[in-house]
Amino acid sequence: MLRLMRDHIWEIVLATVVVLTLAAGYLLVASPIYSADVLVRIDPPEPNALGLALQNQEQLPPPAPSTTTEMGVMRSRSVLEPVIQRYRFDVSVTPHTMPILGDIAEKFATPGEPSRPWLGLKSYAWGGEQVKVGSLDVPKDLEEEKMTLVARDNNTYELRGPQDQLFLQGTVGKQVQANGISMRIDQLVARPGTQFTVVRWNAVDAIKRFDALIKVSDKVKDSGLLQIEYTDKNAAKAADVANALGQQYLSTAIASRQLNDTTTLAFINGELPRLLGDLRKTEEALKAFRAHSQSMQPTTEAQAYLQGGLDIDRQIATLQLQRTQLLERYTPQSRWVQSVDQQLAQLKNAKGTFDGHFNSMPASERESVDLVRAQKVAETIYLGMVQKAEQLQVRRASTTGGAHIVDQAITPHRPVKPMPIVVLGGGLGLGIVSGIVLVFMRRHVLTGVTDPRYVERRMSVPVFGEILFSQQQLLLDRTSPNAKSLPGAAARPGLPQPANEAGVPEIQVAGGGSKVLAERFPNDSSVEALRAVRTTLARDLAHARNNILMVIGPTPSAGKSFVAANIATLQAEIGARVLLIDADMRRGHLASHFNQSNRGGLSEVLSDRMPLRNALRSTGIDGLSFMSCGTRPDNPAALLARPRFKEVLERLSAQFDLVIFDTPPFLAVTDASIIASEAGASLLVLRSGMQSEEEIEDTVRKMERAEGRIAGAVFNGIPLRRSTKTYGYATNYASDYGDLDESGGAVRT
Repeated sequence: MLRLMRDHIWEIVLATVVVLTLAAGYLLVASPIYSADVLVRIDPPEPNALGLALQNQEQLPPPAPSTTTEMGVMRSRSVLEPVIQRYRFDVSVTPHTMPILGDIAEKFATPGEPSRPWLGLKSYAWGGEQVKVGSLDVPKDLEEEKMTLVARDNNTYELRGPQDQLFLQGTVGKQVQANGISMRIDQLVARPGTQFTVVRWNAVDAIKRFDALIKVSDKVKDSGLLQIEYTDKNAAKAADVANALGQQYLSTAIASRQLNDTTTLAFINGELPRLLGDLRKTEEALKAFRAHSQSMQPTTEAQAYLQGGLDIDRQIATLQLQRTQLLERYTPQSRWVQSVDQQLAQLKNAKGTFDGHFNSMPASERESVDLVRAQKVAETIYLGMVQKAEQLQVRRASTTGGAHIVDQAITPHRPVKPMPIVVLGGGLGLGIVSGIVLVFMRRHVLTGVTDPRYVERRMSVPVFGEILFSQQQLLLDRTSPNAKSLPGAAARPGLPQPANEAGVPEIQVAGGGSKVLAERFPNDSSVEALRAVRTTLARDLAHARNNILMVIGPTPSAGKSFVAANIATLQAEIGARVLLIDADMRRGHLASHFNQSNRGGLSEVLSDRMPLRNALRSTGIDGLSFMSCGTRPDNPAALLARPRFKEVLERLSAQFDLVIFDTPPFLAVTDASIIASEAGASLLVLRSGMQSEEEIEDTVRKMERAEGRIAGAVFNGIPLRRSTKTYGYATNYASDYGDLDESGGAVRT
């Protein structure tokens, strides 16, 4: 992957620049979004609604709502709907604009001053338009339907339906009704003819759309500080709406607190007459007893009993009052009522135990203490309730709803979106990733195999050599107008030519002579790679069943002819007798490498129209003989399947040290599979980026079926890239010696 990225670094850079340019364009046309927030503090609630001190106070139901609950209240309909109605968030007015151009024009417009139309498009808005809808009521069937508002002269307007039917005509600032629609526009600043899309949203959808624009969060966890944040394109409006949300929440909380206080006050006012009656009865009973017994003060022992019993009776009376209030909100089986019942049972048991210690007192003393205690308890309860009633009346008039605003929202100065650093940074990252993905997709999906290691890993076929694309071979092909370009080194018509990233300078080659690179430019880097292939191939052929080598390729344009001709030339230069046969009797062109014609070759020999010795030609290279494909027959596969072909192979194998066959594309026709069973070894030629993984796999699999043996593979036509392994000293050696042209002059490479 790293090599792939390095080879295509400029493509990745180009993709990154394109994405960065789009990101910069987005920053140019995107509307700024401003954010304003208001900070609200939730006050701790009063622990006792009745204002009576109790033991085990924590057993009562906690009235304090959690911050999560309050955050839900802030997003409730009771808070959002009044704000929606106030700012008409249930009505959306969108100007008709040209894509991109309209956004650019709006950037340079002044609010309240409509810009001149671009390109003569007067019905579109070009920035500066302002519309404020005071009210809009439509029938149910027109809710969330797109209607068109058209500005006219003299502050008039038209409202048209989805099918462009006229609904109503009105004047700015006046309420107008027609066709079941009631509408008032408070402000309309636009050129006559400018159109706007108007949508009256359903109440539920309007709340959902508005809720998406606000954010309620816990400023500090479990601290009671809540933040209400609102975003809008208008900075001043963002602050106004945020403050309106905070005030509406306080109003809702105050109304809720007032309702609770009113309920509690009503309960207390209902109990006060009864409590006053109980107090009067206890006072009268105590007064009558004292008058009868002519005793005003209890004894010391009775005082101790009175003091202890008074506390217990007061708590019992208070709990009974609490139970009465709880039963108005909870069932007797609720845990709150049951908790009070448990406390009452415990206090009554304690009172019974306490009373048992004073049973030996005289009856008159016990009766006096009981009456005093009852009077004191009734008095305490009654006075406490009167005091609480007065407190509730004062709090209802000045309540804060259990919350107050800590910080009001102020008009923001800078937008929160878009953020240039985030957008440009994201564009940079996205551009790099996009470039890498494009290169990867083109490498593994749109183009063939370019990694020689794939053949060795997946196919278990050793790669004998990696041959770079040769500019010299390209020039050799161009010198002959009748010669076809070799796919191994030069580009065929209609195929992309590999780029020479190394910047090899072009050379001038005179016409005439063979077009074999190994003969004309023996010090070329591609020829050096072919010499390495020859050396490895020679070791393999030493153990082959015969001296017949077949050069195959999965598809056309792999460079079989280029490799076959140069391997034959290099083998001949070490003193071997080599025969090069063009076995592609369908489209063979190997004869053009030696400036010869195809007539009088393999097809004539196999059809017995020419003796074998007459088909063997001289190439001008010592030790190298050549046999062309001959005249194209009607059925080349049938000629190769004849016994005559095996006889010819036996004679040629005995006559030469090495016989090399240049075959047709292996997957295209069956000719090569026939020869494969007779050859001692096969050399698979692959063009970098030309064959897919599936084509290579099919070639290897079909070779096994044909009982042929692939000695190794050659990766041909590799563009010189940054990751290509080259050896500088080899190039230096070639540059020092140079290549000789036909006249003996040195041609610098």
